[in-house]
Amino acid sequence: MTKWLVVGTDQRLRIANELLVELGIDSKYINSDTFNEQLKQTLIDIKPDHLLLPLLLMEQSIPVDYLKEGSSVYSGNTSAEWRQELADKGISHTNYLENEQFIWRNAQLTAEAFVHVFYEQTKRQIAGKHFYIAGFGRVGKALAYILKQLQATITIAARANEQLAEAGILGYNTLRLNETTQFTRGYLLNTIPAPWLDLNQSGAVHVFDVSSAPGCLKHSDSSEYYTIHLKLPGKHFPEDAAAVLVDAILRISIDERGTKCSKENESD
Repeated sequence: MTKWLVVGTDQRLRIANELLVELGIDSKYINSDTFNEQLKQTLIDIKPDHLLLPLLLMEQSIPVDYLKEGSSVYSGNTSAEWRQELADKGISHTNYLENEQFIWRNAQLTAEAFVHVFYEQTKRQIAGKHFYIAGFGRVGKALAYILKQLQATITIAARANEQLAEAGILGYNTLRLNETTQFTRGYLLNTIPAPWLDLNQSGAVHVFDVSSAPGCLKHSDSSEYYTIHLKLPGKHFPEDAAAVLVDAILRISIDERGTKCSKENESD
């Protein structure tokens, strides 16, 4: 039986390990976001065939000497240098944050979690309110869809002509995003994972930032009108988020086995 090791402090990873065990998979869990003695000893003892790591970059990467040649690593963000070290040792690496099914299902969870955050923080209903959504990627689309179903008015703010055109075709208001764009009414939801916003652009409009750290603010200014909300799926729907993650990595591992078998057959 293949052995799995799940590592990370995010509670969806702890639950992911429990789900793997429930499926009859030999899996262990380490509650850590960095390489430490406990993780080192566990790697030596069980020599996992599959290693599931955190979404965010680990504080200290695992030295590849402690990983089994031919094993598989599934992670979120990692350094290019570490990925090269894995490849040099014959260890496959997959960034599950780039898996389309995971991305879309995680975007849906993020959108639903934002609705919970909005109700909790504002004590207001969504129907009849105006929301700017900065960016029209997967999360932006999921947010726009769910808020429209709740009868909000949506304006998509984006730089790319393709995103603006698609948003317009889908019936949303559109706004060209640049350094002088002003947000004057309602709420601004940021999904762009890069600093682009000056607080003077948003004035008294409340900004809900659901992108990755460090958020959308250009400077380290703080404002009562700005809040950042990281890892929404894991915080608000940990069991569902864990199920989405497990489903994604198991599908990836099945595809990997199929690819290996095909290569072996070709070599025969």
